[in-house]
Amino acid sequence: LDEVAGTLKELKDEGKIRAIGASNLDFEQLQTFNRDGYLDVLQSEYSLLKRQAEQDLLPYCVEHGISFIPYFPLASGLLTGKFTKDATFDDIRAKDPLFQGDAFLQNLEKVDKLKTIAQSKHAETAHVALAWLLAQDGIDAIIPGAKRAEQVLQNLKTNDVQLTKEEINEIDQIFS
Repeated sequence: LDEVAGTLKELKDEGKIRAIGASNLDFEQLQTFNRDGYLDVLQSEYSLLKRQAEQDLLPYCVEHGISFIPYFPLASGLLTGKFTKDATFDDIRAKDPLFQGDAFLQNLEKVDKLKTIAQSKHAETAHVALAWLLAQDGIDAIIPGAKRAEQVLQNLKTNDVQLTKEEINEIDQIFS
């Protein structure tokens, strides 16, 4: 991995690429890839419901000035607030532990609490979940995903949501 980073650094120095990025690295791989400090951006899964990145990846990125870009920031739609306990799935979510049994019901309860915060801000639940991510150190951009053009435009409304420290703490407590 550090050889790949070195080759990418040569390409960057030659002006052939603008930045060096990596995706889906575990912590050990991240350290190896960034051994010489060439990494500009890391893409990894991170959301209110998948917070493992807070253990090591995100702090490392902050410490080393690496931009962290979360993917699946809405936990495959669970953080949009559009699902009910009766929802069924016949796609990749059918095997995702977040969408199964008691875990699914508990996640829906957390999302309902997030909905309350969103309503108080006259915003969509998804916008609050995305705004929470943007309020985290090291997060410069997010990849919310969209299947239709109107979803892209909807996602942009996240920029209108400003969370206070108290709201961020409340959200952290809900999803801890």
